[in-house]
Amino acid sequence: MQKEYKKYSNLLIISLFIGFLITGIIIYDDYGISWDEYYQRINGFVSLNFIRKFFLFNEIFPNLTHDTKSFAETAKIYGVIFDLPTAFIEYKFKIENSKSFFLLRHLASFIIFFISSIYFYLLLKKRFSKKLSIIGIVFFILSPRIFAESFYNNKDILFLSIFIISIYYAIKFLNKNSYKNLILASLSSSILIATKVIGIIIPFIIFVFFVLKSIDDKNNIKKNILKLINFFFSLFIFTIIFWPYLWNSPLSNFLHALKTFSSHPWTGAIFYFDQYISAMNLPWHYPIIWILISTPIIYLIFFFIGSYLILIRISFRFINLSKKKKFNDLWMGNKERMDVIFFSIFYFTLFLVIELNSTLYNGWRHLYFIYPCLIFISIRGFEFLSKNYIKKYLIVITAPFLILIFLWMYTNHPFQYVFFNKLAGKEVEKFFELDYWGVSNKKAISFILNNNENEEIKIYVLSNSPYYFSLLLFSEKDKKRIKFVNELNKANYLVTNHYYQKGKPIDINNELKEKYQLLKEFKVEEMIINSVYKLN
Repeated sequence: MQKEYKKYSNLLIISLFIGFLITGIIIYDDYGISWDEYYQRINGFVSLNFIRKFFLFNEIFPNLTHDTKSFAETAKIYGVIFDLPTAFIEYKFKIENSKSFFLLRHLASFIIFFISSIYFYLLLKKRFSKKLSIIGIVFFILSPRIFAESFYNNKDILFLSIFIISIYYAIKFLNKNSYKNLILASLSSSILIATKVIGIIIPFIIFVFFVLKSIDDKNNIKKNILKLINFFFSLFIFTIIFWPYLWNSPLSNFLHALKTFSSHPWTGAIFYFDQYISAMNLPWHYPIIWILISTPIIYLIFFFIGSYLILIRISFRFINLSKKKKFNDLWMGNKERMDVIFFSIFYFTLFLVIELNSTLYNGWRHLYFIYPCLIFISIRGFEFLSKNYIKKYLIVITAPFLILIFLWMYTNHPFQYVFFNKLAGKEVEKFFELDYWGVSNKKAISFILNNNENEEIKIYVLSNSPYYFSLLLFSEKDKKRIKFVNELNKANYLVTNHYYQKGKPIDINNELKEKYQLLKEFKVEEMIINSVYKLN
């Protein structure tokens, strides 16, 4: 019986990952271009030119014209782990069509996310049963916003993906302090740091838990200290290798990057609860509210149960700690330690962001890397209910919710990134930003091209969103047909994705409908995310 169960469970997880991969490969070209992609691509070429000049590779990389003066500015916060290799591929294979190289980035971004999902499953298996791990990876894949952004968010989802891989090897190193695990942990952590400097959170976790473990292991304290020194030495070397920005002055540039990241000077306005607020002065509850309204409610329920269980257990362990005076008694074995690690990362990150009043914008995308922690803790809650209360009926109860999430993602493709749960209320567009990425702009332009045969089509954009980026996903012929104009009376069409820096989106939309002929509205449920109006 056990052999049959093992056989079918292995077949299930293999089928799940194959289906996930095939789905991504089929749909990766359905998404438009986000704001950041255009600039991130340039960053890759600027970095490639920096390497050419640093190593005097003039013959290997001829005709690279990107100015390296901007290199220091673009690399202060973000590394080029993704942008540099994709720029190299584009350059080496002479990909000159803009549609091809942006779709290359979309596919590469998804592939990295897919690989990280495998690591996340392996991570769950270190703590839970195979059945619970499968449920956990289903939760992870059926996360509408995360799924959609895995194709075009080359910053935050990339960091989330590498974060998962990094914490997997960090936990392996904490469980077994072999030199193989030491190298893998330092290598993956360095890549994480070279993606975003905030990646130092993983080495910090390793340091804290390694020290706590070593305090009670006095017989091997010298050996443990030596391994910790070797870990940080390897981390230092690997980080410099993977982050070209550090090559000229490793320590000072790293500290400068850390300082810049902690106080990112973006002064734009955020539409939040029916008003515009400076991104540098958002209310403390901004990230919490966004997590609550953009995560499927069923996951949140399990998450709060799991959080309560872990908190209670940590509290009891801490109370008894003073009697036993052993730090390892904060957890019973490696599994409980994983609970403490994921719990600490999630809540401590939120605490720091709120306490430091960090600059956030566009929802909670800058904190996406703590989403795996949310899912992990959710499965802890699911595990408790499956063993103590609802037991075998829990999967039957949960399944309809997962089916509904899947159907929602399928129905609203490719706009899954505008997912809100019921906690957001009925008039979401009245309180929160919708298509801040501008990904739906591609659909609006495509609609106009398909419904107008003129050689020249003039479009007026009433939005802060850069519609011209979306043209990069069209053929050269279609690019020449579209002309963006700054004067309304010269345009044939008016387009907007209702993303502004002032004015209420609902009021502006009502005003537009009164003045102009509405041709097309792109919606997610009842939320209007893009509109096309006919002029003249």
